[in-house]
Amino acid sequence: MNRCMSMYADTVFVNGAVVTVDRNNTVCQAVAVRDKYIVYTGDNEGAKLWTGPETRVIDLNGRALLPGFVDAHCHLGMRGQNAAVILDCSAQKAPDIPSIQRIIREEAQRLPKGAWIKATGYDQGKLKEGRHPTRAELDEAAPDNPVQLTRTCLHMGVYNTKALEAGDIHPENFAKGEVVTDENGQMTGLLKERACTYMWDKVMYTKEEYMRAFKTANDMFLRCGITSVHDASFYGPDTIGLYQEACENGVIDVRMYVLLYHACGKEKTIEWVNDFIKTGIRGGLGNEHFRLGHVKILIDGSTSGPSCAVSRPYEHDPALEGIQLYTQEEADAVLIPAHNAGFNITAHAVGDKAVDVILSSIEKAQKLNPRPCRHRIEHCAIIDDEIIARLKKANVTVVSNPGFFIDNAAMYIKYYGDRVNCMFPLKSYLDKGIITAIGSDTPVIEPDPMIGIYTAVKRADSRTGTVAGACQQIDIMDAIRMYTYNGAYASLEEGIKGSIEPGKLADLVVLSDNILEAQPEEIMNIKTDITMIDGRIKYERI
Repeated sequence: MNRCMSMYADTVFVNGAVVTVDRNNTVCQAVAVRDKYIVYTGDNEGAKLWTGPETRVIDLNGRALLPGFVDAHCHLGMRGQNAAVILDCSAQKAPDIPSIQRIIREEAQRLPKGAWIKATGYDQGKLKEGRHPTRAELDEAAPDNPVQLTRTCLHMGVYNTKALEAGDIHPENFAKGEVVTDENGQMTGLLKERACTYMWDKVMYTKEEYMRAFKTANDMFLRCGITSVHDASFYGPDTIGLYQEACENGVIDVRMYVLLYHACGKEKTIEWVNDFIKTGIRGGLGNEHFRLGHVKILIDGSTSGPSCAVSRPYEHDPALEGIQLYTQEEADAVLIPAHNAGFNITAHAVGDKAVDVILSSIEKAQKLNPRPCRHRIEHCAIIDDEIIARLKKANVTVVSNPGFFIDNAAMYIKYYGDRVNCMFPLKSYLDKGIITAIGSDTPVIEPDPMIGIYTAVKRADSRTGTVAGACQQIDIMDAIRMYTYNGAYASLEEGIKGSIEPGKLADLVVLSDNILEAQPEEIMNIKTDITMIDGRIKYERI
């Protein structure tokens, strides 16, 4: 009797639309889970054979059951910091500069003199004034405390005088445009790219703040049905250890694949990568819950800044120059040795000039040392048919961010004109057979996969309804695959997760509705009802 009972499943889901994301995109009725694995997929009748007296049976009542979402490009720690540690100056909380000043002033009154004030989330395009705050305005709010106010994209931010002094910031020490000055040559407080990330190393957090941030972000991801994340950067080697500790101690439940990149500047990234190579460690080290991933560099800026490196001038301001942090020679010097050492490589590359740099490094590396690999490119946002053909030939995986359209579609048309027709070009990737995963890039936007799926399908701005590049719209099933199986593929883990098939890890999400039957406008209303990792329910909506 006991032996027979041990063959029963722990949990059985029935009466659902089970979107397996297998090779044939099979949709079935039922799934059985035992221990931490999927043991059955099929119809309700077959599921009865796995149902014992102690089996929990969950009636889906027509709801969709999907593989757990894989957010293939996010910043878990930073999202948690924004929610639990850092002041929120997003448009919802601070629609104008006086509101930002008020939030910072109240924090200055609470903190001792000299303590750092950390704030984030503003977008000059959404502020009433239509511009960045200035250091003088931050000085007015907090004259005795250093202030860091990062833009929502994290590629730039405003610092007050105390902060600039703490960082010993001088324009001549950085590339043109990274330290913004006024007509008199005085620093405005706005720092971009390398100058901004350099300052991150000056703003310190305690271990308690890190763990609180991790827990906050983990719970947020679980509520979104996300069971795996690819963390695209944090603050260096020390935080890698904190991530691992948090995964081991149950602070972080979601599976983590951590890219090897130092967010505090180009020089530190190069030093860190070289140190990793010297150890003889290879990418992929770890286990199902915590794994070291691709070596990453950051080549240019952001789409919304805008500060990405593009070959054609910006439509709204032909004089505006994108920021390119690595020359071809510099990128080759970091990435080719990493490839030769057995690592997979990637880069934050947004504009076509930046994508050309990382793609050229990949092409050279493979020519010099052909080997099986899974190189990828983060964002790969503004490209053309020639680059798409090269991506296919080089067998590069793309990690895309269609969710950015939710806030920026109208602005993208203003900045890039007809280039929006080849911006985050998911349809072109599908047509060419380029494997594409989706990442939220949170905290840039919220981590909810419904945002990414909706924008992959619709490419619409939630504020204006503007559609940017309708020719690149894809269907819901393809978007789901990009957010599940392809995400697992991008971390070389498609053999253990990413689809609902017997033998794979029981990482599952139950949605509030059948997403396959939803109209595009309805997708954003779909919620996560259940999130399961390792066969255990980690979140259940009441």
